Amino acid sequence: MIVVERVSRVFDGKAEPIVALDGIDLEVGEHEFVAVIGRSGCGKSTLLRIVAGLLAPTAGRVLVAGEPVTRPRRDVAVMFQRPALLPWRSVLGNVLLPVEVHGLDRQKHIARAHELLELVGLAGFAARLPHELSGGMQQRVSLCRSLIQNPAVMLMDEPFSALDALTRTELSAELQRIWWEHPRTVVFVTHSVEEAVVLADRVAVLTPRPGRLHELVEVDIPRPRTAHTARVAAVSGALHELLTGE
Repeated sequence: MIVVERVSRVFDGKAEPIVALDGIDLEVGEHEFVAVIGRSGCGKSTLLRIVAGLLAPTAGRVLVAGEPVTRPRRDVAVMFQRPALLPWRSVLGNVLLPVEVHGLDRQKHIARAHELLELVGLAGFAARLPHELSGGMQQRVSLCRSLIQNPAVMLMDEPFSALDALTRTELSAELQRIWWEHPRTVVFVTHSVEEAVVLADRVAVLTPRPGRLHELVEVDIPRPRTAHTARVAAVSGALHELLTGE
């Protein structure tokens, strides 16, 4: 579904160019869940933005469903660290925002929006405003907004990192359940090794800047998973060694 071919990205720096990514090759299959981990500044978010069509690579290319990515696509949703909800719009209005932006029929998507809100445990909150919700509830709304157009691909850039530990664990479990019941291709950037192991089929480990693909680790653990099991701990330990041993 996603093919990243020799992708590099260089940014202009004050003294000299900054090489964020250097020759990344990565393939993500249809309905596969791949997490991307690495130290701060290794280019994880840069890679995600290139796959999303929000940033052009300096070299190389990305293909989604066999087509080169040159701009954002309707079948690719992006979810960021902050929910970025419009404060003057209701929960329902925020979920329907992509529908309106793309000029689609709002009425036809209202039932879908309510189904998604029920899916994430927010049935009955459609008329609420963002400031009436907790951080975790706001991020659930953001997840619904990402799913409203039934995207083939979801790109998630540390979506739970700003939340408290308990809420983060709850949302990771929620995402695991949603992905299992409604499969789609997911690329999930995170700083948390344990979160990556709980969620992903494979984990891509990037080197420190410039970001290169250091290793792809398969997570062969039955779902549903929690962080407090011996097998998750073992894979997490191996990934920690890869990160600290680079």
